[in-house]
Amino acid sequence: MTNIVSIGICAHNEARRISTLLDSLLTEELPSEFVIAEIIVVASGCTDGTDRIVEERAKSDPRLLLIRETERRGKSSALNEILSRHQGDILVLVNGDARLLPGSLRSLVQEFKGDDRIQLACGCPTPDASPSPIVDMIEAVWWRLHNRTLQALSDRGLGNHCCDELMALRRGFADSIPRNLVNDGAYFGVLGALQGITVRFCRDAIVIVESPSNLNGLLQQRRRIVRGHRQVAQLLGAHPFTLEGLVRSDPSLAARIVLSELSHRPIEAFAFLSLAGPLELLSHLLSIVDRSRRPEAPAAWPVVG
Repeated sequence: MTNIVSIGICAHNEARRISTLLDSLLTEELPSEFVIAEIIVVASGCTDGTDRIVEERAKSDPRLLLIRETERRGKSSALNEILSRHQGDILVLVNGDARLLPGSLRSLVQEFKGDDRIQLACGCPTPDASPSPIVDMIEAVWWRLHNRTLQALSDRGLGNHCCDELMALRRGFADSIPRNLVNDGAYFGVLGALQGITVRFCRDAIVIVESPSNLNGLLQQRRRIVRGHRQVAQLLGAHPFTLEGLVRSDPSLAARIVLSELSHRPIEAFAFLSLAGPLELLSHLLSIVDRSRRPEAPAAWPVVG
């Protein structure tokens, strides 16, 4: 049986990257059971010509569908457009600033092959190089720990956390999300867990994600993520599983994940622990301040530099 694949891209001022992303998707050879029927690009409040690039490419490839939002309404608005319009059996969601390595899309959709019980899968984020060596090191270790955590949870059938950068869901899993949702991947993961569905982590579906250019950008990114995780808990009554949460709920598993990283790259891991701890504490404190000042999260967040 042929599985129709839709791809949804949320983009804001991604003129430098959107063509590379589209090329990586359109040139990917999928298993014979999967066919890409459409690529929906929501260009939200773009002022750099992102929408014009997509529009021009759509003239030569009818699978491309451009949706313009004249104002930047936030990622949740763009995702709701995609969720309401897509026609595929499988919906792949990818950020406009991401880049897929060859074979990543193929690996991700194969998670759904021959098993209708699989409803949700996510890729393996890997950070692009940052201009700041310190940020570069912190991001590299942070994402490796993130991926080790998702892999460990997936292996145990406990995955309730998707990465926002690249994920796929079966049609009917979700028709919409809250309009001011901060972390869509965490939301989908917890929503699935509440239905008895575990997130399948696909380590071969590698997606390159942009890193902040400095420590302030990294702090703002972590500040937003922390608030988003708390928001998911408020909306659904359960927290997404993170390494930090495992320290409290399953310290032995958390210890094994950290020791695995220490054994592979001990110098980087020790440097990371000395820097990331204070940074994460500060991001939690700032998140508390944000919630006290503005209890409802904004729909559109400032772009992290």
